[in-house]
Amino acid sequence: MTISQNQKDILKTIGLITFATGAIILAPNLLQILKPLNKDKRYRYKKTIKKLYNDKAIYLSGEEIRLTKKGERLLKQIEVEEITIEPKDSWDGNWHLVCYDIPEKYKGRRNYLRRKLIEFNFYQIQKSLWVYPYECQEEIAVLCQNIGVAPFVAYLNTDHLPQQEKLMRLFRLD
Repeated sequence: MTISQNQKDILKTIGLITFATGAIILAPNLLQILKPLNKDKRYRYKKTIKKLYNDKAIYLSGEEIRLTKKGERLLKQIEVEEITIEPKDSWDGNWHLVCYDIPEKYKGRRNYLRRKLIEFNFYQIQKSLWVYPYECQEEIAVLCQNIGVAPFVAYLNTDHLPQQEKLMRLFRLD
């Protein structure tokens, strides 16, 4: 299912409010929270909510609205897609390593993790050993937890690596 930006916004809002209040949301209040300023946008939001309902991502009944299991999975997917790792202003001299041994039955998740590490500009030292010069333990932990591979992934720090000069040039740390 392709998720539009409006759908992402609505799912995140429902998820955030449900998480914050620990309860369901009453539909009239939801429309007030999501209510855009002009009528055209209001129509699009109502249409988006209806599409999410038809796709079984949200549950609507009377005044009750909440995420379904599918909606929770979509919200988790959105959160994972929005994780970013930005280079810091200065390098602290430590290397941050991500290594994993993910079983074959989780091959799809392993491939997804590998694609995300490439997207984050990690450098592959060995088949399942990746390096990055800046602190990113929290982002990696959230990613691994959300895709269900946290027990198979280790995050390590070191101040020296073989071929360190090559890595420093690669990450432009000179």
